[in-house]
Parts: sequence; structure tokens; C-alpha cells
Amino acid sequence: MCIENGKIFGKINIIDLLVVIFVLAGVLGLYLVKSGKFLTSSKVNQGTKALQFDVMMRGIKLSKDSNVLKEGEKSFITIRNVPYTKLEIVKVVKTFWQTPMPNPKDLTQSIAATDPTTPYTFNFLITLKDNAIITPEGPVIGGNKIKIGLPIELEGYNYKFGGIVSDVKVID
Repeated sequence: MCIENGKIFGKINIIDLLVVIFVLAGVLGLYLVKSGKFLTSSKVNQGTKALQFDVMMRGIKLSKDSNVLKEGEKSFITIRNVPYTKLEIVKVVKTFWQTPMPNPKDLTQSIAATDPTTPYTFNFLITLKDNAIITPEGPVIGGNKIKIGLPIELEGYNYKFGGIVSDVKVID
């Protein structure tokens, strides 16, 4: 190509050519979206639905057998080190730390027993609820996809616990 004085082949202005290319690309993109061949983000979202998800927290140390997490209260959550908001605690299951040991009746199996050496160590299974944007990849809250295995932190007035999402339920 021969470019002289900002013109290609001495006839076509480079800036005019770029403007025509961008306008054609915009018209083509608009046509593809309107015809349904490509989806916009508003069409990918399938709406907002109620969501409940379980958070498993293991080995939480408390100096006494207290109920720090209570049903009906709100707990501030942090997802991937990004603060989100306070969510309602729907259900709390608290169990003592358990240790596996051989079953005396059948040595090929093991049983779980409360560990007497750790009387102030607990496991928690907490169910939280929120409204989530439903996408083809799964529910999204706070800009994060909520999936099993996602690290999450719960924080209240006198606690800050880390856990892992262990179950996700979309409520219809």
C-alpha cells in the first residue's frame, strides 16, 4: 500500500476509512444481537431469585459453650476478601469436634467420637439467605458466583470466622 499525505492509494483518507469500519462493525454487532445470534448481559441473566447456601466452619475455638451464631440474626459476610453485606442466618448446627477411632466391634470400620481433649472446639454448619442473580453459570451475589468450595468469612460484633460454602439452593 502506498500512503502519502494521510491517504491510501492517494484517494482514501485513513481517518475516513477507520470511521466507516467502526460504523460497519457497530451495525453488524447490533444486527447480530437483534437477530438472537449473540446475547447481551441482560438476556443472559435469568432474573433474581431467593438463595440459601450452607457454610461449613470446622475447628472453631470458643472459650465456653456459647451460642455466638444465632438463627434470625444477621452476619456480615466477606467473599474472597471483598466485603459484601449482612445476611440473615436461617439455621445453625453446632457440633463438638470429633475424632475418628477404630470401632471395637469391627476393626475394619471407624467411628467418630467427641474428642475429650478439645472441649472448646466446635464445627458449625450455617445456612444463610440472600437474593441472587441467576446466570447460566450459577447464582451470583455481590458480583461473585456462589459455588461449593468458595471461601467465605462471617463477621459479627464479637466474632470473625472463616468457612467454605458446602451447599447452594435456589429457592423458587
